[in-house]
Amino acid sequence: MVDVVLTVLKDKLNEYFKNVVGTTESNIIDFISTNNNDPVSFTNDKITPFLINISEDRKFRNADQYAGVIRNGIKTQANPEIRIELLILFVSKFNKYDQALKFLSHVIKFFQVNRIFDPLNSPQLSEENIEKLIVELISLPLEEQNQVWHSLNTSYLPSVLYKVRLLSFIDDQSMEFIGEPISNTGLNIHQKV
Repeated sequence: MVDVVLTVLKDKLNEYFKNVVGTTESNIIDFISTNNNDPVSFTNDKITPFLINISEDRKFRNADQYAGVIRNGIKTQANPEIRIELLILFVSKFNKYDQALKFLSHVIKFFQVNRIFDPLNSPQLSEENIEKLIVELISLPLEEQNQVWHSLNTSYLPSVLYKVRLLSFIDDQSMEFIGEPISNTGLNIHQKV
C-alpha cells in the first residue's frame, strides 16, 4: 500500500513535469537506488521522493474492537483500523543549484494545486482500496531539519517535506466469531402476566 502511494505521487509529478513544465527528461522524479544506502546517495539531475517516517494518526483510531463489525447478527472481533501518515521528503539534486531550486519550486506548485488524490484522479488507488490521500506541506524547524539530514548521513540538499494522510490498514483476515448465534436451547420459558 505504501509503495502504491509513492508510485502514484511519482507518476503524477512526472506527468506534470512532462506536460506542464515541458521537460524533455521522461522521469525527472525517480526513486533512490537501493544499492548503496549508507550513506544515502541521491541521484544527480533527479528529484527523489524519500520516505522518512510512517506514523499512526491516533485521532481517528477506534479503540473498540467490536464496534460496527457484525456478521450474522453477532459482533465479531477485529483489530481496529490503523490510519497512518507518511512523511515524504522530496530531494532535488542537480549539478546546477539554480536548476535544483527551479525544479523544487515546481514540486511545491504541483502539490499546491493537487492536494487531494482519490480513485477518480488516480485509478491505481482503487486497486488498494485507498479512498483518499491528502498532501500537506510540513515546515520543520532548523534543528529538526538538521537531525533528518544527520540521520541520512549526507549533506543538506534543497528539499521539501510533505505529510501524506490517511492510509487505512484494516484487519480483514483476523475477524473471529465470538460465539455462535443462540438458537433453540431446548428451554421452555413462559412469561407470566
